[in-house]
Amino acid sequence: MKPRWMSGLVAIAIAASLLTVGIPVAHASSKGRLNTTLGLGAATAFSLLRGKTTQGLILGAGTAYAYSRYNSAHKNEKRRAQYSRVRYYRTRSGRVRAYRTR
Repeated sequence: MKPRWMSGLVAIAIAASLLTVGIPVAHASSKGRLNTTLGLGAATAFSLLRGKTTQGLILGAGTAYAYSRYNSAHKNEKRRAQYSRVRYYRTRSGRVRAYRTR
C-alpha cells in the first residue's frame, strides 16, 4: 500500500509543478505545419475515396484549419525576415536613419 501512496503523492507534485510553472508548448515552423497539412489532406482524400464520408469531412475540416495555421505562420516568418533586413543607424545630428539590405 505504501508504494501506491508514494506514487500518488509524486503524481500530485508533478501536476502542481506543471500548473505553477506552465506546460511547455511546442513551436512548429511553417515547414512542419505544411507537412501536417499535406498529411491531413492525403488522409482526407483516402477516407473519401474509401466511402467514409463522416471521417473524410472531419479530416477535411482539420486540413482547412491546418492550412490556415500554416498560412499565418508563413506570413509571420516572411514578415520577420523582412524586418530583419532593415538596418538602423544614427547620424551625427542624432537623427535615426534606416536602409534596407538584400
